[in-house]
Amino acid sequence: MLTADRQIDRRILLQADSLEKAGWQVTILAMKDEDADRRGDSRVVRVGGGTEVGGLEERVADGYRQLARRLPMNGPVMRLLKALAWRFLVDQETFHARLYSGVASRFAPQVVVAHDLPMLPVSCQVARACGARLVYDSHELYSEQEFPVREKKRWAEIEERYIGHCDAVMTINESIAGELARRHALRQVHVVSNAERASDPPPRSRRFHELFGLPATRKLLLFQGGLSANRNLQALVEAMRHVTNPDVVLVILGDGALQQNLMREARSQPGAQRVFFHPAVPQHELLTHTAAADAGVIPYQATCLNNYFCTPNKLFEFIAAGVPILGSDLPEISKMVTGRGIGLVGDMGSARAIAGLIDQLFADDDRVAVWRENLQHTRKAVCWEAEEGKLLAIYEALE
Repeated sequence: MLTADRQIDRRILLQADSLEKAGWQVTILAMKDEDADRRGDSRVVRVGGGTEVGGLEERVADGYRQLARRLPMNGPVMRLLKALAWRFLVDQETFHARLYSGVASRFAPQVVVAHDLPMLPVSCQVARACGARLVYDSHELYSEQEFPVREKKRWAEIEERYIGHCDAVMTINESIAGELARRHALRQVHVVSNAERASDPPPRSRRFHELFGLPATRKLLLFQGGLSANRNLQALVEAMRHVTNPDVVLVILGDGALQQNLMREARSQPGAQRVFFHPAVPQHELLTHTAAADAGVIPYQATCLNNYFCTPNKLFEFIAAGVPILGSDLPEISKMVTGRGIGLVGDMGSARAIAGLIDQLFADDDRVAVWRENLQHTRKAVCWEAEEGKLLAIYEALE
């Protein structure tokens, strides 16, 4: 498996676990990260920092790592710098091939998996070199992110050039699967969602109430995830100025370059503090924190086609923790939340619109109780154990 991740995505680790359980030996090639692998995952092999790499690509990758610690990942400055790098310094098609090919040549796999579009060219190169099958896992509609027109076009060209060489293509939801199939005339695009494991939900707790000294009457709305640009977080924090229910507070669980801006906005609000911040926690501890919320919020906006079709990890984390969901009225989020009766969706295009939805969410305790009851059924149906069977069937068909 090849990924551009530094912190390995939960989807990749779940797939690796399932394949190993079915008898496969899995190796994950990932980008160098000085802070990574504290858990000592022996499956992960880091690319970079050795004599097999070097040159411009390695310097660009190191520079990106440094900037990512200081700037919002999807903010205008970072987007501009990335666009300039792709246009004048390195080529999107060959960049990862130069970084990964030396390490990848040490292995002779039966199957090579490209996790997301940047990995597809080098994965195709590796698969051809050793006669392996090629699987493409599109974690999103990659070329339809908020990129400059020139960059979007280049990524679309790369996907069109290589996707026909794949023995199997999978993605995260039906909307993106349909779009990929239509664009590339594919007979089948498999759907394997980002569902969480179906373990017993963590017990509800007052973890955040105790940590922040909140009265038991407070209703806690939780956002969890990276604090990056284009997630509508500024509007979410500003919305707390306009929420009329005095018992509702917002907790933001996560880290990122937007944190200081969000904290300044929260401090500028009049009256009692209504927005609280908690640093990111390890993935294996996350759901115990999630379960301490009265509801979770997904405020994403359709700023691009990729966002329009999104099903972010937090959607499945809220389900696994049994927490009702307040989400933007986007196709896949709405299909899950409204379709299964586990929360409320609506227009989140402005701070006042979000505030109105928050008040509506907590206006009826009986309805919240119904949502929680429906979540008990949903979490058993929407789980990794159900997705695992789909994943293994894809690989069994390759043999």
